[in-house]
Amino acid sequence: MPARPMIDGWEPPGLEAVEAWEGRRLARLPVPGLQGDLHHDMGRSALEVRLAGSLSGEEARDTFLADLRERFLAGDPVDFIADIVAEADLERVVIVGFDLSERAGRPDELCYDIILREYVEPPEPPGFGLGDLDLGLDIDLGLDLLDLPGLLGGVPDVGPLLEPVATAADELGVALSEAGALLSPLDDLLGD
Repeated sequence: MPARPMIDGWEPPGLEAVEAWEGRRLARLPVPGLQGDLHHDMGRSALEVRLAGSLSGEEARDTFLADLRERFLAGDPVDFIADIVAEADLERVVIVGFDLSERAGRPDELCYDIILREYVEPPEPPGFGLGDLDLGLDIDLGLDLLDLPGLLGGVPDVGPLLEPVATAADELGVALSEAGALLSPLDDLLGD
């Protein structure tokens, strides 16, 4: 007896069709002067499944929509069982989306399409090759890191570095103080 498709233990009612898509991810590489293109095989893409069906009655519709939306809004990967994907080693899926429709000629009927996509657990992030090396840096990202020169030690005092500039700064101050006397005729013309 064939197994009915089940999403996390929930069997969508009124199921009429189950479709599955499998494909390869091929990078197409055009090469000047070559007839056709080269293709780089990057493995298979995530398997997709479409469940289509319909149901009648307000109570059946409301129960179905509540169950479907609860699983969809959670966004969690869930277990999936169906005969059509038995040989594909598909175990977990994410509900990617769904379409609902009602027709004017059939007011009590709800048609649905649910799209599921294979969920693959992401790999662990690569280590930095340091193993369990503990550098003893218990950093809380507080203000104590602002004294980096003090942590380094032996940093020269900045004061003596500015002495050659001090003379030039004094001369600039004198020149700017005389600029006011040069601009006083403009004050007379503009009527301060």
